[in-house]
Amino acid sequence: MMITGYSNAQSDSTKTKKKLSFKDPEDGALDLSQFLLEANGVLPVIIPITEPAVGYGGGAAILYFHKRKKQYSTYVPPNVSGVMGLYTQNKTWGAGAFHSHIFGENRVRTITALFKPDVRIKYYGNGSEFLSKNPIGINLDSWVIFQKAELRLGKSKFYAGASYTYFKTDVSFDTIPGRPILNEIIKRLNINSTVSSIKPHLTYDSRNNAFTPTKGIKGEVAANFSAEWLGSSDSFSTMHTNFYGYLPISSRFNSAWRFEGSYLLGDAPFYAYPFLDLRGIPAMRYQGDNVMLTETEWTYNVYKRWSLIGFVGGGKAFSEFSDFAESDWAYTFGTGFRYKIARLLGVNMGADFAWGNGEDFAFYIVFGSAWF
Repeated sequence: MMITGYSNAQSDSTKTKKKLSFKDPEDGALDLSQFLLEANGVLPVIIPITEPAVGYGGGAAILYFHKRKKQYSTYVPPNVSGVMGLYTQNKTWGAGAFHSHIFGENRVRTITALFKPDVRIKYYGNGSEFLSKNPIGINLDSWVIFQKAELRLGKSKFYAGASYTYFKTDVSFDTIPGRPILNEIIKRLNINSTVSSIKPHLTYDSRNNAFTPTKGIKGEVAANFSAEWLGSSDSFSTMHTNFYGYLPISSRFNSAWRFEGSYLLGDAPFYAYPFLDLRGIPAMRYQGDNVMLTETEWTYNVYKRWSLIGFVGGGKAFSEFSDFAESDWAYTFGTGFRYKIARLLGVNMGADFAWGNGEDFAFYIVFGSAWF
């Protein structure tokens, strides 16, 4: 029904100009499908920020859904452009823009982004026993350019492609009151650093929806190469293995599964080490040469368009695989809710509430999936 409805919405929009409505004719509920598909919809999104690493704050994004003139027999995500900005209580801020484009019937997929982040975050020392309990503040004043392109292999669900990332940052460490000698040492750690990297990847994607999937698999194997000949300050590589599985249990009950691993080869800047990315866990809190995590999320449709979710996950950051058993576990658990805001696009929107290691609390506004 989702695919058919999406095609019909495209077909109708090219024949007659209908009166714009924010109600779905199927159930009379609030719905943005017609607005997004037929009116070149602009969707504003308010983003409260409670990331433990940067404190409370807020952001806003404006998403522009481009009208697709040609209809296809299979589901094809819309082209989306967006701008965003954010600010938090520890003076972290950022602003940027992006464009996601689909060429043909999912033949070529591209993402282009430009972002200016000025991040203030705590550094826990990447395994340092002292800094893990006494983190030091750092400031990353940066510019980021990102370009990704991938090509569908024949009529299969496989995509091959690559991405390029340019990350230039001025790194400065906070001083410690009353410690002048130590502060002189800290000042010497301030650097200008550049990461310029190419990341070839192979992806399998059978998900039934790019925004809020309920069935299918997305798996990816990638290798990220940062090299001096590309303009990078350091030469290192990172291997990535990602798996996302979506399994419906019944018509109202769905499960989702996530497994991720990142493995560093060589010496990277401290901020480029892999870290655990879990809801409720401060960013860069758990870093290591190797990171492995797993998470599962369960969704139950309680009433019409409304659903409740619950999730739990955990992972480890460690130097060597022989150290895995001795490394500390980090874990998260939480709950949330979703509302199907655009039925024809299959898009849910809602909020998550997460507790990391039973200590840190954060909540998130989610558009689509929390994992992307």
